[in-house]
Amino acid sequence: MRTMRDRAGQSLRVGVLATLCMDVALLAAARLAGEAFTSDKISPGLVGRWAAGLARGRYRHEDLASEAPLQGEFCIGMAVHYMTGVGLTGTYLQGLRRLQRRPGVASGAAYGAATALLPWLIMYPCWGLGPFGSRSGEMGRLVRIMLLGHTVFGAAIGAWAIALTEESPPTATTPV
Repeated sequence: MRTMRDRAGQSLRVGVLATLCMDVALLAAARLAGEAFTSDKISPGLVGRWAAGLARGRYRHEDLASEAPLQGEFCIGMAVHYMTGVGLTGTYLQGLRRLQRRPGVASGAAYGAATALLPWLIMYPCWGLGPFGSRSGEMGRLVRIMLLGHTVFGAAIGAWAIALTEESPPTATTPV
């Protein structure tokens, strides 16, 4: 039986790897498709700027991107991004345990796509972009970026959870 420490370790490993896959996919999409997957309205620095504001009790902004940058906002943003990935991964894995189901790439992708609602309905409005980025002038692009990133993130949760929990295949010296 797995302990809480084992489950937390699994969430940490899988969450970091899945978030890394999300970042790589978004970088690749930006490189291959250019403006279709890039926007100056979203970045790790802006996540850090928002998180720093939250720590000071400021939840909403008129236009977060136009506010003065903060020292260390990129590092804060990356830390928040990866901690969020670990937390969302833990939620997915715990939900599956309660339902007595195993992780999968398809169920992970569906979960990841659903988590795109978080930036669309919470982060974007708080940044002054409106729901789904409707006040940004780039709504389609912002929706597309988050849908791709979060779907890859979820699929990677499923893939890494499977890969990191699979039993080692028997070898010539391992009893079957």
